[in-house]
Amino acid sequence: MVDRSDSAGTTTVLYVIVVVVAVLIATVLAPVVWSATQSSGDSGEPTVSVITLRAGTSAGPVNDVKEDLREARTNDSVEAVVLRIDSSGGPVASSEELYLAVNRTARQMPVVAYVEGVAASGGYFGIAPADRIYVKPSSTVGSIGVIVSAPLSALEQASAQSKTYLRTGPDKATYEKDQFREEMETLHNAFVDTIMKHRGENLSLSRAEVAHGDAYIGPTAVQNGFADRTGDLHSAIEDAASQADGIEGDEYNVQYNEPISPSQGLLLLEEGAEKADGNVVYVDTSGEDGTEFQRPVTYYAVWGVPVTEDAQEVNTNESD
Repeated sequence: MVDRSDSAGTTTVLYVIVVVVAVLIATVLAPVVWSATQSSGDSGEPTVSVITLRAGTSAGPVNDVKEDLREARTNDSVEAVVLRIDSSGGPVASSEELYLAVNRTARQMPVVAYVEGVAASGGYFGIAPADRIYVKPSSTVGSIGVIVSAPLSALEQASAQSKTYLRTGPDKATYEKDQFREEMETLHNAFVDTIMKHRGENLSLSRAEVAHGDAYIGPTAVQNGFADRTGDLHSAIEDAASQADGIEGDEYNVQYNEPISPSQGLLLLEEGAEKADGNVVYVDTSGEDGTEFQRPVTYYAVWGVPVTEDAQEVNTNESD
């Protein structure tokens, strides 16, 4: 004879176990399901990708932005990009990399820049190809210019080195002030040419005024053409969506990529660093330890001239 009470008890236990297992599975899979329901850009729905750079335009942050832009270009569901930026610039080489990545993306889809805080010097260089630039009243843009950082020994010991070593050519590992000036002028002209190419039709300023390197707050930037409109991030997103061929009305998703922030400090600045006026800064690094290769000369596109307390400042306008 079957004991129905035992059978019922067993059924209840099995039911409880099934429920517990279901809850555990739901707990594990819920974050995955939730993530999948967010705007990942892979759902097939038209998407506006928001890429955020809150850092200088040094190699690390720029490489991260380049990867985000590459993913946007290769994702069939991404129809437009909003580049949210707060950057005062960085090395010229990596600033050019940012510019090239943004320019390539802008040729494929609408790119709208939103200046969250600062887009100056190399930071502004990077967003120049954007179809439209949005600013807040407190935003700062501009500062078109180049500075150079080099060890003092590159100049002070040039003659001594030339007498000590045999060289295959006169320019082998030697630098002169005239060479600094020529290279800076070449880079500066290329920087200004890029701004005039992408912003020339909107600018009310002459090329000489752009080359002067002034920075402008939001309303002034809109007035002189360094920016297009005053608005917030949502304004930039709506504008980017309206320019996209694959988006109709409000039928689109918004994908927010992980913000890119500085990981190793701010550009050249160190603890106790100061800002000074001038065109060229030579930083004495002769006392630094280590055998890792250090590039003797680095050109920067940064807002302001960051120097260490013991650095010497040399103005390129001097006559000697």
